[in-house]
Amino acid sequence: MFIIITGLLATTLMLGLSVGTQKTPIAHQQMVATATARKCMEWFIGQRRINGYSTLPCPNTTVPGFCTTPTGYSITTNVACTTLSGDANYKTITVTVSGLGDASLTTLIANY
Repeated sequence: MFIIITGLLATTLMLGLSVGTQKTPIAHQQMVATATARKCMEWFIGQRRINGYSTLPCPNTTVPGFCTTPTGYSITTNVACTTLSGDANYKTITVTVSGLGDASLTTLIANY
């Protein structure tokens, strides 16, 4: 009886480890996509802090040269003018990375 129960537990553990090992590349690719999107978003926020709100024209879909991607990934950016409660002093920035892994970040900045 002990051998049968131990065998069942070992089989369950081995199946769990097998599935976890197979999913590892996907987790790494997702991490790379998220890090790439974050790096690009930080560039936009840095430009806002250093050069001011007006240096980010909208609408704009040009990907800045700083937003580079690793092989197997592509990046798109979008700066859109946004109005909240009748106040047009906002811009929405969206960075999307796709390819081996996918990530999308969106932030709202204000002219204050």
